[in-house]
Amino acid sequence: MSYGVVRIKGDTEASAEVGDTLDMLNLPRMNAFTVVPEEDTYTGMVQKVNDYVAYGEPDAETVALLLRERGETLEGDDVDDDFAAEQGFDGVDDLAEAVVEEETTLRDAGVNPTLRLHPPRKGHDGIKQSYKQGGVLGNHGDGINDLLRRMR
Repeated sequence: MSYGVVRIKGDTEASAEVGDTLDMLNLPRMNAFTVVPEEDTYTGMVQKVNDYVAYGEPDAETVALLLRERGETLEGDDVDDDFAAEQGFDGVDDLAEAVVEEETTLRDAGVNPTLRLHPPRKGHDGIKQSYKQGGVLGNHGDGINDLLRRMR
Protein backbone atom coordinates (compact mmCIF):
# COMPACT_ATOMS: atom_id res chain seq x y z
CA MET A 1 0.00 0.00 0.00
CA SER A 2 0.96 3.63 -0.48
CA TYR A 3 0.60 6.73 1.64
CA GLY A 4 -1.72 9.49 0.50
CA VAL A 5 -0.32 12.73 1.91
CA VAL A 6 -2.15 16.07 2.07
CA ARG A 7 -0.47 19.27 3.19
CA ILE A 8 -2.70 21.00 5.73
CA LYS A 9 -0.55 23.77 7.21
CA GLY A 10 1.76 26.34 5.67
CA ASP A 11 5.43 26.55 6.56
CA THR A 12 5.53 30.10 7.93
CA GLU A 13 7.12 29.12 11.23
CA ALA A 14 8.61 25.83 10.02
CA SER A 15 12.31 25.15 9.90
CA ALA A 16 14.09 25.09 6.56
CA GLU A 17 14.51 21.35 7.00
CA VAL A 18 10.74 20.83 7.19
CA GLY A 19 10.20 23.10 4.18
CA ASP A 20 12.73 21.14 2.15
CA THR A 21 11.08 17.86 3.14
CA LEU A 22 7.66 19.14 2.06
CA ASP A 23 9.15 20.12 -1.30
CA MET A 24 10.77 16.69 -1.69
CA LEU A 25 7.36 15.12 -1.02
CA ASN A 26 5.90 17.26 -3.87
CA LEU A 27 3.78 19.26 -1.43
CA PRO A 28 4.72 22.85 -2.31
CA ARG A 29 1.56 24.54 -0.95
CA MET A 30 -1.42 23.99 1.29
CA ASN A 31 -4.09 21.54 0.12
CA ALA A 32 -1.63 19.74 -2.15
CA PHE A 33 -1.95 15.95 -2.35
CA THR A 34 0.41 13.24 -3.50
CA VAL A 35 0.83 9.49 -3.25
CA VAL A 36 4.17 8.13 -2.04
CA PRO A 37 5.37 4.53 -1.65
CA GLU A 38 5.37 3.02 1.81
CA GLU A 39 9.16 2.71 1.99
CA ASP A 40 11.48 3.57 4.86
CA THR A 41 12.73 6.72 3.12
CA TYR A 42 9.26 8.14 2.56
CA THR A 43 8.01 6.97 5.95
CA GLY A 44 10.78 8.97 7.62
CA MET A 45 9.98 12.02 5.52
CA VAL A 46 6.28 11.81 6.37
CA GLN A 47 7.10 11.44 10.08
CA LYS A 48 9.34 14.53 9.89
CA VAL A 49 6.46 16.67 8.54
CA ASN A 50 3.78 14.99 10.68
CA ASP A 51 2.75 18.35 12.19
CA TYR A 52 2.02 19.84 8.74
CA VAL A 53 0.27 17.01 6.88
CA ALA A 54 -2.53 14.48 7.09
CA TYR A 55 -1.73 11.06 5.70
CA GLY A 56 -3.13 7.58 5.48
CA GLU A 57 -3.76 4.67 3.14
CA PRO A 58 -6.13 5.81 0.39
CA ASP A 59 -8.17 3.31 -1.57
CA ALA A 60 -7.97 3.07 -5.37
CA GLU A 61 -11.52 4.37 -5.78
CA THR A 62 -10.69 7.65 -4.02
CA VAL A 63 -7.42 8.09 -5.92
CA ALA A 64 -9.25 7.46 -9.21
CA LEU A 65 -11.87 10.08 -8.28
CA LEU A 66 -9.14 12.63 -7.50
CA LEU A 67 -7.25 11.83 -10.72
CA ARG A 68 -10.41 12.34 -12.80
CA GLU A 69 -11.38 15.59 -11.11
CA ARG A 70 -8.03 17.18 -10.23
CA GLY A 71 -5.30 15.24 -12.06
CA GLU A 72 -3.13 16.79 -14.77
CA THR A 73 -0.67 15.17 -17.12
CA LEU A 74 2.93 16.36 -17.17
CA GLU A 75 1.95 18.37 -20.28
CA GLY A 76 -0.93 20.08 -18.41
CA ASP A 77 -3.88 18.17 -19.92
CA ASP A 78 -6.64 16.51 -17.90
CA VAL A 79 -6.29 12.87 -16.85
CA ASP A 80 -9.00 10.73 -18.44
CA ASP A 81 -9.52 7.17 -19.65
CA ASP A 82 -8.01 7.98 -23.07
CA PHE A 83 -4.82 9.28 -21.45
CA ALA A 84 -4.63 6.22 -19.18
CA ALA A 85 -5.03 3.95 -22.22
CA GLU A 86 -2.15 5.73 -23.95
CA GLN A 87 -0.01 4.97 -20.89
CA GLY A 88 -0.88 1.25 -21.04
CA PHE A 89 -3.66 1.11 -18.45
CA ASP A 90 -7.27 0.00 -18.93
CA GLY A 91 -8.53 3.34 -17.62
CA VAL A 92 -8.15 5.77 -14.76
CA ASP A 93 -9.40 3.12 -12.31
CA ASP A 94 -6.62 0.75 -13.41
CA LEU A 95 -4.05 3.57 -13.18
CA ALA A 96 -5.20 4.44 -9.64
CA GLU A 97 -5.03 0.77 -8.61
CA ALA A 98 -1.46 0.53 -9.93
CA VAL A 99 -0.43 3.68 -8.04
CA VAL A 100 -1.98 2.53 -4.76
CA GLU A 101 -0.45 -0.94 -5.07
CA GLU A 102 2.98 0.67 -5.78
CA GLU A 103 3.27 -0.89 -9.24
CA THR A 104 3.98 2.58 -10.65
CA THR A 105 4.21 6.18 -9.50
CA LEU A 106 2.19 9.14 -10.70
CA ARG A 107 5.25 10.67 -12.38
CA ASP A 108 6.17 7.40 -14.12
CA ALA A 109 2.59 7.19 -15.41
CA GLY A 110 2.90 10.67 -16.94
CA VAL A 111 0.77 12.40 -14.28
CA ASN A 112 1.84 15.47 -12.32
CA PRO A 113 2.63 14.04 -8.85
CA THR A 114 1.00 17.00 -7.09
CA LEU A 115 -2.78 17.27 -7.16
CA ARG A 116 -4.09 20.65 -6.06
CA LEU A 117 -7.21 20.14 -3.97
CA HIS A 118 -9.85 22.48 -2.57
CA PRO A 119 -10.06 23.16 1.15
CA PRO A 120 -12.35 20.53 2.69
CA ARG A 121 -16.09 21.08 2.58
CA LYS A 122 -17.40 21.86 6.08
CA GLY A 123 -13.84 22.81 7.08
CA HIS A 124 -11.17 21.05 9.09
CA ASP A 125 -11.94 19.52 12.46
CA GLY A 126 -8.95 21.39 13.89
CA ILE A 127 -5.42 21.87 12.65
CA LYS A 128 -3.73 22.31 16.00
CA GLN A 129 -4.31 18.77 17.20
CA SER A 130 -3.47 15.31 15.93
CA TYR A 131 -6.09 13.08 14.39
CA LYS A 132 -6.25 10.96 17.54
CA GLN A 133 -7.05 14.09 19.59
CA GLY A 134 -9.89 15.10 17.27
CA GLY A 135 -7.87 17.24 14.85
CA VAL A 136 -6.87 16.67 11.26
CA LEU A 137 -3.06 16.33 11.39
CA GLY A 138 -1.19 13.05 11.41
CA ASN A 139 -2.03 9.45 10.52
CA HIS A 140 -5.65 8.93 9.49
CA GLY A 141 -5.25 5.33 8.34
CA ASP A 142 -8.25 4.47 6.17
CA GLY A 143 -10.00 7.66 7.33
CA ILE A 144 -7.93 9.68 4.86
CA ASN A 145 -10.49 8.78 2.20
CA ASP A 146 -13.18 10.85 3.92
CA LEU A 147 -10.90 13.90 4.05
CA LEU A 148 -9.84 13.48 0.41
CA ARG A 149 -13.44 13.18 -0.79
CA ARG A 150 -14.31 16.39 1.05
CA MET A 151 -11.35 18.14 -0.63
CA ARG A 152 -12.01 17.08 -4.23
